[in-house]
Amino acid sequence: MSGMTAAGSAALIQSSKIRGTVGHVVRLLRVYLPALGLFIGYLFLPSAHAGGFALRTIQPGDTIGGVASLYGLPVEALLDANDLTRVLVHPGDTLRIPLGEATGGRFDPAPEPPPGFGRHVLASGETISGVTERYGITLTDLVGANPDLSSLDRLPVGVELLIPPGPGLLVTWSFDLDLAGVVEAYGADPVEVLRANQIHAPGDLRPGMLLWLPNIEPVAALERLARVREMENRYVWPVHGRITSYFGRRNIGMGTSNFHRGIDVAAPSGTAIVASRSGTVSFAGWSGSYGYLVRIRHPGGEETWYAHQSQILVSVGEYVSQNEVIGRVGSTGLSTGPHIHFEIRRNGAALDPLGQLN
Repeated sequence: MSGMTAAGSAALIQSSKIRGTVGHVVRLLRVYLPALGLFIGYLFLPSAHAGGFALRTIQPGDTIGGVASLYGLPVEALLDANDLTRVLVHPGDTLRIPLGEATGGRFDPAPEPPPGFGRHVLASGETISGVTERYGITLTDLVGANPDLSSLDRLPVGVELLIPPGPGLLVTWSFDLDLAGVVEAYGADPVEVLRANQIHAPGDLRPGMLLWLPNIEPVAALERLARVREMENRYVWPVHGRITSYFGRRNIGMGTSNFHRGIDVAAPSGTAIVASRSGTVSFAGWSGSYGYLVRIRHPGGEETWYAHQSQILVSVGEYVSQNEVIGRVGSTGLSTGPHIHFEIRRNGAALDPLGQLN
């Protein structure tokens, strides 16, 4: 060291300072990087604010245990928050994540609705139809005020619903929108839009605010929820009545098979029969002991049969939606009274309808 020049000493000191600074930065990163990673993860977890809970829609591959781990919750806490007695969930289900216990997820405050809106928190045992009846509004009105609803039949307790002053559609304003363009795209009345949202100047429009478009039907939301409902309620009852004969072995004489391939549901003659599931009519006409029969083909090689009708209201090749009327109850073919014989078949094999109906 005694022979080192002044320049060499200065360079060594500078190098030591750099190494010290780098070492300090490394130590800081070791301390704070994990927290930074958690913070970034916190920002981008898919969830939405709803009262005292976050809502998470189950995706393919999700499990109760995986969701609980993601949010730092005990499985039991997640089950309790959703009134679940088993850990089985399906894609499209919505889970409530309790805010007080969750350590993950992003919870933004919900924007305030426009003037004239009310709020309703769904209580245990309540249904969407009950809410609409209570407030004297239609299902379309409710969907228009809540176009991002995940379901019409499986909403968890505690979800906050906006109650609109009338028919219309609620949209979220953003920087890339233009008021004139929005009004034109939806065919809304500009004067009504300005009045309903109390907009007096361009500065009144803020990103994230909820904009009410009076008298605009929520077509896209209704179509999406109809698809969700059909996935949730794969098969619905074609008629409601008393089951007079079940699926399986039986022997009632009259030359019938001793294995009953469907269920018989008694109903008054002329009662409307609806499509249990959306599909294409593959047969509509007379079919021996089945009498007047309609068969509807569905995806996945499945087919529903509706027998003994008094009147057929659809034709072969016609596409019918779930719950659409396809015929009338009767007693045609081999029958002892007005009823519908209903079958569900998969690749030609008969299934017990009671295991498929919702």
